[in-house]
Amino acid sequence: MADVKPVRGDEAVIWIHSYEHAAMTELTDMENALRECFPRPPHSGSINTSNVWIIEWLPAGDTEMKTGKLLHEWMEQWRTGWSCYIPCGSKEEAIRAIRRATRYAKNTDAKPILHIEAHGNEDGLEGPNGVDGLEFLEWSELLPELAELNVATRCNLMVFIAACRGFAGIGALTEGPRAPALALVGCLDDVLPRRLLDGTKEFYRRWRDNNPHLRDIAESASQQAGDGVLFVPESFTAIAYEALTVEMIRSMRTSERAAWALRMRLRLAEETDLPEQDIDQRLLMYPAAFAEHWQQIWDKLFMMDVFPENRSRFGLDIQEIFRQIIQFQEQSQHDDACGL
Repeated sequence: MADVKPVRGDEAVIWIHSYEHAAMTELTDMENALRECFPRPPHSGSINTSNVWIIEWLPAGDTEMKTGKLLHEWMEQWRTGWSCYIPCGSKEEAIRAIRRATRYAKNTDAKPILHIEAHGNEDGLEGPNGVDGLEFLEWSELLPELAELNVATRCNLMVFIAACRGFAGIGALTEGPRAPALALVGCLDDVLPRRLLDGTKEFYRRWRDNNPHLRDIAESASQQAGDGVLFVPESFTAIAYEALTVEMIRSMRTSERAAWALRMRLRLAEETDLPEQDIDQRLLMYPAAFAEHWQQIWDKLFMMDVFPENRSRFGLDIQEIFRQIIQFQEQSQHDDACGL
């Protein structure tokens, strides 16, 4: 078990942006200070894993180092049966291999680490097409497959993208309604196969430590791989919390709420026969309904609707966050009116 301590319309579908995107969203200094007071998910969570599911989607031939196979053979020397190795000759086979892992997890209650060996860039993964060429698997195509596997593991999925620029997948694998993984690990830049293999061996060697910290494991793997190689881990809980709170503050600003209220007022007047007094009453219910909507999104993202025990790992009091935002806005309006 590895400890992962956070370091920083319709349907409950949400785009959870990467830290880089969230940082680009403009918040005032006072709004950033407000965020520091918000309740947070539990300060530490754990990933409960059972084995490693290695999917190798690399071109055939002697010129291509089969890093997935070599990693599997190395694992077999010190822990027989801990890893499962699946070579894939096409994108379809790679997707089928992930679905096979999902069935395995559902049928056995196993919680495999998903390890993908392929070529990659900012847009996705590339591998053989089963004939004589190559084909591309976009990060967005992985989302539903990973989400299904993460549900099968009860939100215990760790995904290791062993590819050049695998870290790009962390920023891309961010759409709900279910979290595609609990933790994501990837390489920040281009890396030679031998150095990649050295780093991944160290990663899984350290994974078996007592109470290992994911960030420490990734740091050891980077050091083993050599200068210029950086394995980057991220907790999806931290990514989601960062983006969620930024979006909540932004959408609840006085200007945003006024614009939304005007749109809704015009829409209700056009589509219903409600008198203006009833429309006013509906608009007054907006903050409470909005808070409930975001609570449902968060709970569904981390599967608390189907696995109530996940609340102890990911529970977040969004009603309290909204209360603090409203209180902050009321105080700001009072200060403005008083010229403070």
